[in-house]
Amino acid sequence: MLEINFNPSWKQHLAWQALEDDTTEEILYGGAAGGGKSYLGVCWKLYRRLRYAGSRGVTARTRLIDIKESTLVTYFKVLAEWGLVMGKDYWYKSRSGAPEALVFSNGSREIFKELAYNPSDEDYQRLGSLEITDCWIEEANDGVPEKGADIIKSRIRWMLPEFGLIPKMLITCNPGYTWVRIKYVFDAENNPVALKPYQQVVQALVTDNPDKAFVATYKKSLEQMKDYDRQRLLLGDWNAVERTGGEFYPSFDTQTHVGDYDYDPDLALHITLDFNHTPGVTLNVWQVRGKEATQIDEFTQDSKTTVTCQRFMRRYGDHRAECFVYGDPAGKHADTRTEQGSNDYTIVLKELRKLPRVTMCVEASAPSVSMRGLWIDELLEQDGRPILSAIGAGGIVIRFNRKCNVTITDYQKVKKASDGTKEKKKVQDPKTKVSYEPHGHPTDANEYFLCRCFANEWRAFQRHGNNKPAVGNRADVHQRAF
Repeated sequence: MLEINFNPSWKQHLAWQALEDDTTEEILYGGAAGGGKSYLGVCWKLYRRLRYAGSRGVTARTRLIDIKESTLVTYFKVLAEWGLVMGKDYWYKSRSGAPEALVFSNGSREIFKELAYNPSDEDYQRLGSLEITDCWIEEANDGVPEKGADIIKSRIRWMLPEFGLIPKMLITCNPGYTWVRIKYVFDAENNPVALKPYQQVVQALVTDNPDKAFVATYKKSLEQMKDYDRQRLLLGDWNAVERTGGEFYPSFDTQTHVGDYDYDPDLALHITLDFNHTPGVTLNVWQVRGKEATQIDEFTQDSKTTVTCQRFMRRYGDHRAECFVYGDPAGKHADTRTEQGSNDYTIVLKELRKLPRVTMCVEASAPSVSMRGLWIDELLEQDGRPILSAIGAGGIVIRFNRKCNVTITDYQKVKKASDGTKEKKKVQDPKTKVSYEPHGHPTDANEYFLCRCFANEWRAFQRHGNNKPAVGNRADVHQRAF
């Protein structure tokens, strides 16, 4: 019996286990360039065709030309590695130069299909008579419609009981803002998707490729790419956003400002809030060491302040150091909640009452949006380096834990309006039909915190203007803020 053994330390091994278990039907493998996606897919498909005589599989991409010029190259490479001979062990079928199938001597077939959208065949009638044992959709983010993937999965029924198999669909791709991301990685609100029991995602980076010589060369090439492509193809970042110009924070860079930062239970917590029913309340969690401020966590998308604070307390309710609260001054208004005598911040204090010491640090009014944006972008650009000015040297450093997906995406997506403020275009929720502003809320919350926590620096910047981004001289953040 044919056996395939990937090294247990390889990501291909994890994916292979899911591809061959009795519960997983949909497997998303990939997340970066060079992670061995095509090799895994080809090995799995050939293994199945050879092991299950008379089986039928499909390898699908957006266009057949891509299969011919890329996927088939890997098929022929692996077939040769396995000692299989064309004309004896298998035959390659094509029509008018387009690949049709690999036919094996045991009666199995691997069929090649194009899934590009066709206005004259919106319902994919061309797949209607297909009956297959398994399916592999390669480069799914390169224009493969979700409907095409759904239809082709519905065709997985050929001889499954006879082989003792369940439907299996392998999806491989690099990160992108398509249906694949929404279905398997992050939903439309940028929250991690709660996968169903029959779904698995295996993230693979170039460093997971077993060919170390290839890794050394290709990794160096990926490191030289621009921020967006470097995020996607090197880091496998599904939240990477392409720069199109007009960003409110043009100096924000994931390589510089995003990393792995741990929560310190002995250090004060700084939480900052922005209140919206849709897309929800934002609560960001920061910790400060001298002039280095790090966002370590975020709580988003809950429509009620109570629920958001309760989620925070479930994670940080045992925190014994101080907790400082910042946020949108509008949350002080009693008319933001129906309960008489209550507002967002009385709710916050009520929910955080089990913490040993909570200090409110909410300003009477919100700082100028355009001015605070210029200041914070200056801090991102300088990244803690001394800034020569009329006042002296500074060095505020802003960092973000990479798990703060919603916040990081916001720093990349928020655009600048013509008046220097944030451009907050409204969209309509397809389910509730409610119009709301999808972006700008996490960064708003952070600006309320940064302008208060580093009050001296913020005031100095206002006095001298963005051409002289001065910072104060006092090092004690708590004295500055309070």
